[in-house]
Formats: sequence, C-alpha cells, structure tokens
Amino acid sequence: MSRSTRRALVAAVAILAAVPGPAAAHAIGGTFELPVPLWLYLAGAAAAVAASFVVLAVTRHEALSASSGEPTFVPAGIAWGTRLVLRVLGLVWWYGAIAAGILVGDISPLPAVLLWIGIWVGLPIIAVVVGNPWPSLSPFRTTFAALEWLTRRLGAERLDLGLAYPAGLARWPAVVLLGLAVWAELVLPSGSVAGTVAVLMLAYTVTTLVGMTLFGQVAWLRNAELFEVLLGWFGRIGPIGRRSVDHALCTGCGEGCDPDRCIDCPECAATADDRERRPILRPWVSGLAGTDFGRPHVSDAAFIILALAGVTYDGMRETALGAGLFNAVYPLTASLLGEFSAATFLAAETLQLVLVAVVFFGAFAAVVAAGRALVGTGTPRALGADLGRYAPTLLPIAGGYLIAHYFTLVLQGLVWLPSLIADPLLSLAPQLDAIPVAVVWYLSVAAIVAGHVAGIVLAHRLARQDAAERAATVGLPMVGLMIGYTVLSLWIVAAPIVVEPGAAPLAAFAR
Repeated sequence: MSRSTRRALVAAVAILAAVPGPAAAHAIGGTFELPVPLWLYLAGAAAAVAASFVVLAVTRHEALSASSGEPTFVPAGIAWGTRLVLRVLGLVWWYGAIAAGILVGDISPLPAVLLWIGIWVGLPIIAVVVGNPWPSLSPFRTTFAALEWLTRRLGAERLDLGLAYPAGLARWPAVVLLGLAVWAELVLPSGSVAGTVAVLMLAYTVTTLVGMTLFGQVAWLRNAELFEVLLGWFGRIGPIGRRSVDHALCTGCGEGCDPDRCIDCPECAATADDRERRPILRPWVSGLAGTDFGRPHVSDAAFIILALAGVTYDGMRETALGAGLFNAVYPLTASLLGEFSAATFLAAETLQLVLVAVVFFGAFAAVVAAGRALVGTGTPRALGADLGRYAPTLLPIAGGYLIAHYFTLVLQGLVWLPSLIADPLLSLAPQLDAIPVAVVWYLSVAAIVAGHVAGIVLAHRLARQDAAERAATVGLPMVGLMIGYTVLSLWIVAAPIVVEPGAAPLAAFAR
C-alpha cells in the first residue's frame, strides 16, 4: 500500500468518524473470546447448511409442501383494535419524525432514530420475527384514505386519476427507491442529520402520494412503494400473515393464482382496503412455502438481492475486506475527482456499494443459470423469470442476517427512545452492557444458520417442481452459494465482536 493511499484511508476514516450516526450496528461494549477457533464455527455452520440439503435430497416431495387446511384467523375484535393502534402509531411516528427534524434542529438524533432504527431496521426485523405490520401502520395508506374522504366530501367521485401503471416497469421503481434509501443510510454524509432526515421523509411522502394519485393506490403500493414491497416480502417469513376472508377478493396475482394458498403475496398484499384481509397464524416461513410467488419478474430478484447486499455491505465496512475494497476503488475516484476531496470519498463509498450489489446479483444469476443448465432445455421460462422465482428463497437468509447484524441496535433504539422523546437533544446513546457479547454471538450464529437452512428448503422445493428426479443435482449450485454466504456473513458478524481463543481482546484489536 502506497503512502498516499494510506493517507487517503486515514482521512476517510476520520471523515466517516465525524459523520453523525444513530448508533453502531452492534450497540454493546467489549468482545467475546471464542471457546474454539473461529474457523471451526464457520465450518460447523457450513456443514449444518450442507447437511440440511442432504436430508432434503432423500426426503419425500410431500414433506416439503406447505401445510394445508383452514387458516387460524385472529379474532376480529383483536384485529380491529390492533389495526387502529397501528394506524395512529404510523401517523404519529412518521409525521412526528418529520416535525422533529424541522422544529428541533440538527443537533437532535431523534429523527434519525425514528427513521433509521425504528422504521428502516426495526420493522424488517419485526416482519421476520412476527409478521408484516405495514399495511395497517403505513402513514401513506391512512393519509390517502383521509384525502379520498375529503375529496368525496368536496363532491368529486375519486382522488386518483386512473392512469394505467406501465406493465413494463414491474417493480423497478421500488428497486430504484431501495437503492436510494440504502445509499442515503450508508453513504450520504448527512444521512443521520435531523434536517436531512426530515427532507428525505417529506420528499418520499410527496412522491408516494403523487404516485398513488396518478396510478391508483393498489398499483402504486404493489409495485413502487418501498416499504410496502420490502416489508411485504419479509412479512411472508413471520408467523402472522394476512388473508382475505372472501377468497374472491384475492385477485392480484391474476392468472395462475390459487386463492386458497395466496397468503401475503406481493401482488395481493396491497388491496385497496386492509379491512378486507384478516390476520392469520401460521408456521414460520410457511408464507414463502405456500405459494409459487405469483408472476416472477427479474425486478423482484433485483430488489431482494439489493436488500441483502445493502446489509452485507454495512457489516463489511467494519472488516479488513471492506478496507481492502476501499483501497481498490479509491485510486479510481481520486484520479477523477482529486485526492482528499469530499466528492472523492463519497464517490468511493458509492462505488463500493454498487460493486457489492453487482457481485451479489451476478453470483445469483450465475447460480440460477447453472441450475437451468442442469435441468436441460425443457424449462419454458426466461432467465429473468427464473431469477424472480428463486430470489425469494434468499429472504430467510436476509432475515437471519438482519437479526444478526441489527438486533442489538434495535434494542438500543428502544431503550434510548423514551429519553429522546423527553429530551430530543440527548445525543448520548445508551450502551447495552447488560447483554453479554456471547449471547449476541450465539444469536447471530443461530439466526444466520436457520435462515440459510430455510433458504435451502425453499430452493429445493422449487428444484423439485422443475426437475423432480434431478432436484438434488439441480440444487447443488444454489447450495454452494448459500454455504459460501453462510461463511461470509458469520465472518463479517464476528469481525467486531469476537477474538480467537487465548488472544487478549485489546491486544487483538491493537494489531
């Protein structure tokens, strides 16, 4: 590494350290000395994922099917009360964060905590662990309903203009908005400043309401509203889903949709009135196993993979791999924009994020293409459709990594929030010293391994449908990808919180 590059890296670290942020990803102090070498944990996790595939390879097809029978509906009274509470909470939380960012001033961390911890990180984890609350929590649904009521009171028949949503756009608008959100969270220097948070939230509110007005509520929510799509996907993992009481209402998937099995699919989740759908109880992950994912599109794959790449990139920045990637891209941006300029570091961070997302998408596309080659020439679907079809199998993996990387951050936000509401200028985040680092490590291992095993099950189920007699062979490329990501994600999580047996923690970090 040259002297100029080393200076650039030092300057980059200094600039990033000066950028205000809500908290570190692991909001705990200290490190955990592993009882066995890290490589043994990684090998054991990889072996567990591989063993799950071996078991599935000799399991009967019926054992992989989703459970049938009548759904267990949550009582109507509980559903109505919960919906009402969530609607009020969604309005207060979203518009309260905007108001705080405008009125309190940039010194307050409250808007950043409300958005980046409460909504951006906390809600996906809630969707994975419990179920998707966004259809009731969404401030945009509630605001649009109020605007529609006002429109009718003024004598107009409808608020939306009834424009046809371009079918060719699919969910690409949601992909673009997801990319901008990830960039704003991880790269934008002022992304955690109260005023910036307020502007971002206000701009997104206007964009969403205008989109719903132009193309109608259902079309815009189904294809373009970032949180509707993101939490709709993650919500299919949790044990609480939504299902139409009258199956005739479940028509979003179009041809090929089986209403009796259509639970929380992205096409049907954005019904015009959330009251038409009742919460149901179901086994974990069965919301993914119970459908064929509607009409798959390559934009679905791009969205899911970008969500996975974003959280991986966030964790990777704390590792030597992240530093190496920065060292590789910085000379390019420096040659174009000059050394040590703010634009240079911003471009380098952006380029890193783009490269990680491209590598993730390329690896997934190569694995799916390899599986198609093993099937032979009989598959009737285009590669893009297969990418969209298999991409949801990555959702449990993304959910497991979300829990591993952000769970303590969400806990820190919950502990911090009451004090912040009482005093918005309280800038010192609490440390979660009561939580042993060992608990964080073993929770991370369990979440990541469980997510990968679930992903293997779902991928094998699809491989069974494509090539029943050769499912084990067809699934090998996907298994290899999931094993590799198991090792990578655990190594990333381990980097800031564990040390090898016998090593002094402080000495290990001083090297």
